[in-house]
This record gives sequence, C-alpha cells and structure tokens, in this order.
Amino acid sequence: MDLPCPPDLASATEDPQEIERREKHIFWKIKGITTKLTYRAFVKYGNPSIVEEKPEIKAFSNRFSLNFNVPLLESHLSLLLARRAGYVGAKALNYAIKFTSASTKLQNTMEKLKPFVDVILHDTVVPILYVTSRDLTQFETEPVEYIRAQYDFTETLFQPKN
Repeated sequence: MDLPCPPDLASATEDPQEIERREKHIFWKIKGITTKLTYRAFVKYGNPSIVEEKPEIKAFSNRFSLNFNVPLLESHLSLLLARRAGYVGAKALNYAIKFTSASTKLQNTMEKLKPFVDVILHDTVVPILYVTSRDLTQFETEPVEYIRAQYDFTETLFQPKN
C-alpha cells in the first residue's frame, strides 16, 4: 500500500476515459486488493475482544493489534489524504474509508485518527459525495443507465460514494 504512485496515475483528473484507464491499470488493481486484504484482516483480528476464545487466535489477535493496527491505519490514511490533491483508485479508496471507519471503534487507532478527522471529513469524504461532471454527463446522455447504475449492487459494491 505504501508503494509510491507513478505521476501519470496520481494526478487529479475528471476525464472519464482517463479514470477508466487508471482503474484498469495494474497499479490501482494491486492497491485495491491490498487495501481489501488489510481491511479484512483488521476487522477479523484487530480487536482482540471480539475474536474466538481459542488461545492461539487470541494471542495472534493481541500481537496483530499491538504491531499492525496503527501502521495499517497510517497506510490507509495516506491513501485517503492523497485523494485531496490527486487520484486514488475507487476500490482502494473505498477500503481506505472502510478501514478508517472501523478504526474509530478501537482506542489505539482512534488516538492516531483524532488529529485527522476534520481533514478526512471536509477535504476527502464530503467531496466524494459531490455530483461530478462525469455524473452529469452520464445522466444527460443516458439517464436510465445512470439511475440503474446507482441502484445496481454489483456496480456500487466498490464505489466510495456509496
């Protein structure tokens, strides 16, 4: 997740063809898979109080929580904050938001998150909810498809807006 993004894939863009090209690029696919895997591991093992009572799983969860919760949060936060000035793939951004949301439930990660809450909300999450020129263009050219895509579960699964 911390691998630096090539400049041609990180610059801000509103061009639908360019966004589609970037989403298909292997770099953003790998970042999306990585953020998904780390999010799922965090949800499953990041909170020792909710894991199974098996001693080996409890011990693993304790080590995971102590050693990886905060570094993983920092990596996910760097993706979220990169969204302010540049482009971040939809799947990677979606799981970074989910990870950050799940981090609010734990004390050690919430302590790290507190200074960034305003920036995350005002500069990253709220602007994602805005209607973009891409949305307007699609609505004007194909209104039925636009509305269908908004309610299609398979389309909306990895969209940060949802």
